[in-house]
Amino acid sequence: MELPAYPNARTELSVNESRQNHPIITHRMKRVNGVVTSDGAKWLDGHLIRHLYFLPPGHSSNQGYEFYVSLLRAEGVETLFECRSFSCGASNFWANDIFDISTLYGQDKEQAFYIGKKQNIFYAVYAVRRGNGRIYTLVDVFKPHDYEMESAAVQSSGSSFLRLASGKSEIEKSSDLTSFSANMNSDSSMNALLIIHSTVPDTLAELDTWQIKMQALQDSIVQYLKEQGISESRLRFNISIGTHENVLNSNVKPSFWLEIVPLN
Repeated sequence: MELPAYPNARTELSVNESRQNHPIITHRMKRVNGVVTSDGAKWLDGHLIRHLYFLPPGHSSNQGYEFYVSLLRAEGVETLFECRSFSCGASNFWANDIFDISTLYGQDKEQAFYIGKKQNIFYAVYAVRRGNGRIYTLVDVFKPHDYEMESAAVQSSGSSFLRLASGKSEIEKSSDLTSFSANMNSDSSMNALLIIHSTVPDTLAELDTWQIKMQALQDSIVQYLKEQGISESRLRFNISIGTHENVLNSNVKPSFWLEIVPLN
């Protein structure tokens, strides 16, 4: 679905590109132990089309918001989450931690956010009034890669999957793991089973190599979580080779995924 530009608005930013770890926010933003997170948030790979509009004088943030949300609802987009004013949390969370667009840092009471979904495409709208009175409306159309939707389809019992690359630096960049550690720190009664999955290797030599890499990934994850203040006694690990092949569909081998299963 192609969304029109806001009437007589000036386009401040246009993006049409592939994105990694694009945030899908379906709950209110909050800060936990210094980390901005949201319950149920997902970070997905896919293609993003983004437009940021500077609305003409005399228009309100609510007008920008309602213009696009009304269009989306009329097209049958399913609402996943929406908030207005202070119920959205702090505007700087959205501007800096979610959209990474400082222009969107505005008045908490003059903001609104909407996210919906139709045919595996996510539509998001964020409107805000800045302190200088300027009104901006952001519109995102995000289509996740097919393997991301397959992953979401098999998630159950509160467990979640995230793809892993070898090396501690890549683990530290994982927004999913950052959110998980924040949730662990905010709930001291929470424990977790972490299962490192892989696709099926083609040879015994590959199997031996992958086992070594998966053990190294486990060690890196343990070390990273320790640095976040999470005791290893709250964690259990399992390495599983050749499981969830339909989820781990990737053209790049080896392909490693981490399944996080919350436990009491």
